[in-house]
Amino acid sequence: MKAVYETSAAQAHQLPPMTLPEFAFIGRSNVGKSTLMNAILNHTGLARTSRQPGRTQMANFFRVNEKWYFVDLPGYGFTATGNREHKDWQDLMDGYLVRPVIEKFLFLWDPRRDFDKADYQIGLALSECAPLSLILTKCDKISRMERLQRQKILENAFKSRGIKLASTHAVSSLKKDGIEELREELIGDKDK
Repeated sequence: MKAVYETSAAQAHQLPPMTLPEFAFIGRSNVGKSTLMNAILNHTGLARTSRQPGRTQMANFFRVNEKWYFVDLPGYGFTATGNREHKDWQDLMDGYLVRPVIEKFLFLWDPRRDFDKADYQIGLALSECAPLSLILTKCDKISRMERLQRQKILENAFKSRGIKLASTHAVSSLKKDGIEELREELIGDKDK
């Protein structure tokens, strides 16, 4: 699979032209967006990763097989960012969400955490713009039984709030669990 970094946007007016379908990766800071993207694309350092929450502060566009973009969106919820950074994030997201080329949002979540009101509001907003898949990351850190229980609880919570999920995946970028299935859903038949 050929994937290359193409551009970044810190503000809505810097977003690139809409030329290819886009898969957008979004989630709280430090949930593993860049790591998951690297795992799906079989690249170790394409999307930059960091242990420091809030590292991704721009929308980063990666062209994949000359057919679509993977978009690594800035994480939300990192409390050390100030009001200015939050406003910049909101402006960028408001500009990004209206792009008609968004094929799917991948809403990444650490299943050890509980959703709060803001998380559900973001999930609802995303699901109204494009199909939404819930991706449970870091699943190697909990037991299989706990993962299944958390997955069911979260799916029911989304449903009860009117948030439609196109799919749910439990993955571990470290152990590569669920990566092949997610890759197949995103780009499997599109690449043939």
